[in-house]
Amino acid sequence: MADAPKKSKGKLIFKGDKEHKKKKRKRPEAKDQGHEGGGSDEGWVRADELDDLVGPLFITHPSDPPICFTVDDDDRLLAYPIPEQSQTEPLIVNQVFVGARLIGTSNTFTFKSSNGKYLSSDKFGVVSADREAISGLEEWEPTLTEAGFAFKNTHGKFLMADEIAGGGFKIRADSEDVGFCETFRIYCQARFKLKAKRDKKKSKKEGSSTNELENVKRYQSWGGGRLHMSREDKRKLKEAREEGRVAEAMLDRRAKVKSDRYCK
Repeated sequence: MADAPKKSKGKLIFKGDKEHKKKKRKRPEAKDQGHEGGGSDEGWVRADELDDLVGPLFITHPSDPPICFTVDDDDRLLAYPIPEQSQTEPLIVNQVFVGARLIGTSNTFTFKSSNGKYLSSDKFGVVSADREAISGLEEWEPTLTEAGFAFKNTHGKFLMADEIAGGGFKIRADSEDVGFCETFRIYCQARFKLKAKRDKKKSKKEGSSTNELENVKRYQSWGGGRLHMSREDKRKLKEAREEGRVAEAMLDRRAKVKSDRYCK
């Protein structure tokens, strides 16, 4: 009677087969996850786009000497000289502001101090950091320049660092144009910058197809929730997203394919 095949961990071994010895492979050294994808997620880095202004911020100006925004315990905004050993990150919590994008807008922000009060400017250009609630006076519109950021208040005037007689600087918001005095260097925490980049990359990768698929599943009453999209449709939606009219394009498309009876 022939010998029955032997089982070894799910693999069949027959009589006469030679056993192959497994070669030991060296495992590659583990990469530092904090540096994977470019850059560390620790410390402070230069903000270079509007999305970087969401989260903790260190607001500076490249004057001589360099200054940073500092709020004392009495909610007074100071243009504090920066020590040479701390040009890119705050030394105390009083030098940290938290930026937030106003809901429903793309380029309107508020900036809250460590005391929980908001940075504001009145119609005379007087800047303070003692407002507890958000109104038009606490709204700022940042603009990216070649050297940093400029901030326009609700009255259409720009924030500036003004050198005063006898030395020192004062923060005002009554400038008509953007120049050296109106340009600020902002530093943000690296972990927030990397997170914003990952979210932006993921959103761009998913594109409009994902958005439409969600709408199809929600409103479409025929086709079993399947997405009907050609290459031409994807191209048109991509162009609409770049032009800032993706919602309008998706509404037109739903009307065309009759997937939403409420879109007409």
